[in-house]
Amino acid sequence: MAVSHFGASIEPEWETVEEVLAVVGSTPILLSDVELATLVRLVDVEPFETTDSYRSRLLDARIRLEIEFRDIEDSGLLLRLELDPQRARQTLIDRGGGETALFGAFEEYGLQAADLDEFALRVAAVDGYVQQRLRPRISVNMDEIEAAYQQLLVDEIAASDESVPPLATVREQLYQLLVERKLNDEIERWLARALERQEVLRFNR
Repeated sequence: MAVSHFGASIEPEWETVEEVLAVVGSTPILLSDVELATLVRLVDVEPFETTDSYRSRLLDARIRLEIEFRDIEDSGLLLRLELDPQRARQTLIDRGGGETALFGAFEEYGLQAADLDEFALRVAAVDGYVQQRLRPRISVNMDEIEAAYQQLLVDEIAASDESVPPLATVREQLYQLLVERKLNDEIERWLARALERQEVLRFNR
């Protein structure tokens, strides 16, 4: 008896090669991108933080990095900024425990040196934009320093027996504190504008 095999269907064995966790514009954020972000500690683990919470924050940070990078690239500034991707690359290697430890973990996650180079370019571009375009916009005047001195030192120490240090001795620290606060605010405003120009899809994970 002849047996026909045309009626039988065999389900193919599917293998997941890569998982897409988010999309920024037309750029996918892959599971391997987040694994790389984990290895180089793009963000540090907070005390008592669960693994799921940490990986969620890592994905958010990786999405943010891509949004900022794409905004720089789309604006035409990528080639006009003075970038130092090699310095960023070395910083990432150091955060990853050194070349031997970092590259030794790459094979397990299907990563290559080129993936680190692409990551370093993004870090260098964002840092370059912040330092060369946003930081120069920041200014702090003496009135703001005196207000911070009153609020952060005089008022806080008033209830204790400690003596308040003279303004002259803490002026520079207060100035730097106010500069960084204003810079962080400027970065958040830039991110908000960049988000308006990029479509972002974040899949549940």
